[in-house]
Amino acid sequence: MNKKILIIEDEKTLAEMYASYFKREGFNAIFTTEGKSGIELAKKEKPDLIILDILMPDIDGWDIIKILKKERETKNIPILVFSNLGQIEEIRKGLSLGADDYIVKSDFTPKELASKVKRMLSLLKGGGKKLKKRILIIEDVREIGDLYKLRLEKEGFDVEVARNGAWGLRLARIGDFDLILMDMALPELDGYEAISFLKQDPRTRKIPIIVFSNSAQDNDIKRAIELGAMDYFIKSRVTPSEVAMEVKKILNSKS
Repeated sequence: MNKKILIIEDEKTLAEMYASYFKREGFNAIFTTEGKSGIELAKKEKPDLIILDILMPDIDGWDIIKILKKERETKNIPILVFSNLGQIEEIRKGLSLGADDYIVKSDFTPKELASKVKRMLSLLKGGGKKLKKRILIIEDVREIGDLYKLRLEKEGFDVEVARNGAWGLRLARIGDFDLILMDMALPELDGYEAISFLKQDPRTRKIPIIVFSNSAQDNDIKRAIELGAMDYFIKSRVTPSEVAMEVKKILNSKS
């Protein structure tokens, strides 16, 4: 049976577009443009997942989450907040009220949203085949990034590469990664700033970060660890195989 998705979104054009896209992806998608009717539909239809906007005309998304998480019929339905509100405080509020995840509309294409929903359903419901662990490499030197990507893929990981710090942050927010491997000397946003942002964001702060850098200065290593990196490798003193072994060790300890 196809998974059922309920979209609660006040902009009808957007709601129709996403519902249509999800149907093409094999979902049974229904939508409403009002919060109160969304609550009633959740009780009646018992969807596998709810995609919820926050700014609604009759009752805001914060209250919808509270109601859905109190009601016996709906309290176990996963909620994915999909909103234009993207401040850290707003994300924390949504998650603390009971949303299972919180994403910002401008970060996602319909295809990326569908991929996010599929992964959420697999993780939350335990359905489908076992998912590969996902690794994000943030490295501006193409040859190095590709080398580590190839080595980690040989170990069975699903790997993506970002060529600068800003793009790495975007991928980290949307990609449900299990571990991040990153350089420090990055264009647009350096590694120290990237670690700081990742550890402040409730969506990414628990993702383990391994630094691999050209700098062997004690102050640089100390700074990265204090910001939240789990380990620090010096590129000239480590091989891709050794990094892969450390990645497996960390992820196995989390299993």
